[in-house]
Amino acid sequence: MTSDIDARYDAIWDDGWPRVAAGDVELDTRLPHGPDTRRGITLIARPGPALTASFDALLHRLDALAPGQYRQPRADLHVTILSLSSASDDHRVLTRLPEFHAAARAALAGTGPLAIDFRGVCVSRGAVLAQGYPVGGALEALRARLRTQLRARGLDAMLDSRYRIVTAHATLLRFVRPLDDPAAFAAALAALRRAPLGVLHADALELVVNDWYMSSATLRLVERIALDA
Repeated sequence: MTSDIDARYDAIWDDGWPRVAAGDVELDTRLPHGPDTRRGITLIARPGPALTASFDALLHRLDALAPGQYRQPRADLHVTILSLSSASDDHRVLTRLPEFHAAARAALAGTGPLAIDFRGVCVSRGAVLAQGYPVGGALEALRARLRTQLRARGLDAMLDSRYRIVTAHATLLRFVRPLDDPAAFAAALAALRRAPLGVLHADALELVVNDWYMSSATLRLVERIALDA
């Protein structure tokens, strides 16, 4: 599985880094215009204090080279375990929230704590990501159980419609304005490409109703589900 994840990160990097180095970034045009109205249902993990501090230090370094970009607020940092229903402007899916909740609880029954090792960064034309690597096969198995539970309830219409998730990344920064010095920014990313960042230890996961950016201002916590010891 690690080789699959590496291949995915490498593909993103190989496409994105040369473009970013040339100043060819994709600007998020919705972020500057206030709260996002799209809503979805997602199961997420939160980084602990040490990993959050590591991400903050990395972002502080990037801020100096690319001021004015959208830096993911500390309260919004997360890893998507699975997007049960991708965020969209069609809110009718929220009427089935109790069924999504039941599917998540059924899939999580008997699941122990999860660990994700963060090593290095990746960049697309639109964002900088911290590269997460699940420790062992627990996360992959949990995602498979979640998909099974959703399909059994007829809740798979929007499953993985945003992208079929195989990684365990955390989005750290989104581009909202042109880069002042693309070459310097790209060089800093290259220096961080394989840097150790820390480990996320999850003893609980959050089922949330969220916007596209997982903004804490609009996020609604459905349940914080403890994982079995």
